[in-house]
Formats: sequence, C-alpha cells, structure tokens
Amino acid sequence: MENSNIIPELVKKSERGRYGDFPVLFLTGLFKYGLFFVGIGIFIIVSFLLIKEKLIQNTKPNKKNLKNVKNYIEKRNLRLIVFHNFGQDVKIISENVTSGIIRNIMNSINWNEFHIVQLEDENNNALHVSGSLNEDGLASTFTKDDDHILMVKPIETVEQMIEILLDFLKGEDIWRNKYEYK
Repeated sequence: MENSNIIPELVKKSERGRYGDFPVLFLTGLFKYGLFFVGIGIFIIVSFLLIKEKLIQNTKPNKKNLKNVKNYIEKRNLRLIVFHNFGQDVKIISENVTSGIIRNIMNSINWNEFHIVQLEDENNNALHVSGSLNEDGLASTFTKDDDHILMVKPIETVEQMIEILLDFLKGEDIWRNKYEYK
C-alpha cells in the first residue's frame, strides 16, 4: 500500500477538476480504512468459528451433563457379534454397527434359547448381553483387558438389553454413567 502510485496520481488529477477533492478522499479512505474493516471482519469470523467449535466440544455428555444424552451419538466403530449354542457358533453381524442393526438383530433372535450378543470397540473392550427368557435369565457383562464385570441390576426384558447396547453405542461415558457394573 505504501509503495503504490495510485493516490499521488489521483491527487494530480484532482487539482484539475472542480470536484476533485471528493474522489481522492473517498478512494484514499477506502484503501486505508476498507482494509482495516476487512481485517476486523476476518478476525470476527474466525473468532466465531472457534467459539462454535468449543461449544460443540462442551456439549458432549459427561458425568455432570446427561441432559443431551438422547440426541448425542459418539462416532464409534463397534463390531456386533452374535454367539449361538453357548458360544460354539460365532457370527460377525457388522464391523460398523448402527442402532438400526442392533434393534433388528436383537428382535430377530429367539431369546427362548441361550444367546450372547457382543459389541466390541477398537480396543477390544466388549459389552455383552446374554441369556435366555426361559431358564437362564438375562444378564450383561463388560470386558476390559482381562477384567469381567457384571451388571448389578438384573435384566428382565429383551428391550432392556437393546437399551443397554444402544447406550454403549452412544458412548462409553454415557453407558458407564447410566448402569452399574461390579
């Protein structure tokens, strides 16, 4: 801007004309202050985007904020596996499970016979729901490394098992804050 010849040339031309001062003042003001306001505008836009990103990060549910849990789904790649015949037959249902897949599989299983349904994350942590409605009853366990912990409250329906799996799909923090395992 300082090395530009535009402003001195406009000053020379304005000396000849009747209304020459206004265009010179207008253009010099536009160059000087226009760039200033463009800079301020860029600063405001970048600040807005950073604040928006920070707010999105703060809406992730935690122990203190479980109000947004229903609408929040963490992006997780979970594998859904079904075990039949007391674990002798293994079938991998999906490598990237969704809530719809969980509901369909859980509702298609004959829960009068013993089955195990497992959701496994990328760290090989696994949530299991298992049992039968007739003899064994229903249960849920969580496996992390070599630790196996059992859900304290007994499960009575298939719908409760579906809810546990869906909560684990939403995020391990959501699931851990909702259910007690020991």
